[in-house]
Amino acid sequence: MKNFFKNSILILFFLLIINTLSAQKNDTVFVKNLQIEFRASYGFTICHHPEMKVFQAHFPIYELNIKQVTFGRKSWQSKSNYPSVGLSFLYTGVGEQPEIGRAFALIPHMTFNCLKSPKNQINFSLGIGLGYLTEIYDRKTNPKNTFIGSHFNAAINISAEYSRMITNRFGMSAFVGFTHFSNGSSRTPNNGLNIAHAGLAAKYFINEPKQRIPKQLTDNQQFKTWEKKNISLLFAFTYSRKDIDEYLGYGMSWSAYNLEINAMKRLTEMSKLGIGFDLVYDCTDKEVLRHKGIAFDDIEILKPGINAAYELSFGNTSFIFNFGYHIAGKDLCEGRVYQKLNMTQNIYKGIFATIALTTHYGWADYIGFGIGYRIN
Repeated sequence: MKNFFKNSILILFFLLIINTLSAQKNDTVFVKNLQIEFRASYGFTICHHPEMKVFQAHFPIYELNIKQVTFGRKSWQSKSNYPSVGLSFLYTGVGEQPEIGRAFALIPHMTFNCLKSPKNQINFSLGIGLGYLTEIYDRKTNPKNTFIGSHFNAAINISAEYSRMITNRFGMSAFVGFTHFSNGSSRTPNNGLNIAHAGLAAKYFINEPKQRIPKQLTDNQQFKTWEKKNISLLFAFTYSRKDIDEYLGYGMSWSAYNLEINAMKRLTEMSKLGIGFDLVYDCTDKEVLRHKGIAFDDIEILKPGINAAYELSFGNTSFIFNFGYHIAGKDLCEGRVYQKLNMTQNIYKGIFATIALTTHYGWADYIGFGIGYRIN
């Protein structure tokens, strides 16, 4: 099971690439509105722990983006003001510091336009993908690197930009961004690597861009009108690996299982609101209780939780936000209040892959990978 985290993130990442680079019938990026963008920015590490200040540095970051600018072929595209979906290749030397090494990332992303004008745009971009850092923590050879405990990490990239099309096919933009690398505590230490940066970008349409199709009604089965079908049920199971070296020493990890159910009511064509239920079995809880000398039964390790849920859908990809409360559990040292961010990718007839980040009061606890089934 030691390679489960790596294999799972690679599998999900492959599914995200498939969704990014292809769509149904005559709507592929190889034909419609393919855009190439190069970004260069200058940034610095955010030292959110005192021991990290010795590594504070300024350095360049380079990104190559391949993306499709939607033009309204699907209803959700026009209703969300024609966002773009794409894949970003990111590289930075992180200040050329031997303890930290270099960072690489492959990040599927979505960019939203906040203005109606296709020529002048204010965009917000969010991407979640796979990162690789060349240097990690080691007790003997690299004890000062408390940023990252594993080579493979989740990579999150957020940016806001002003963009202007100079010609029909060529444009430029100025942006500010934030990039984060973390393994979700699957291997500690995991303070995470946070980078703030700002820069310029140039972008170019490979072919003449398509004219936008205005908002219109849709017969897309994914967006059945809420008068006809207004309730949906989602069932999912995720598996995680988790490290708790503060109790048992570096180099060991345990399993965490999560069964979740969400009942959602449609608010709009793209959003739903509902309630959820989680049943968590976290094997690290047993180790913590043993370490503290507290007796327990296996059933007492179960942590049921209830939550409020909100879903936002973009074609075959959805984001689900849960804010919940653990109603029971023998070990609740991390707190009863929890938050979850789920990203789901439809695979086939109600079946979806999912990645879920669970936090307690904003502190990352673990990242789960799994599969689920949606009714309606």
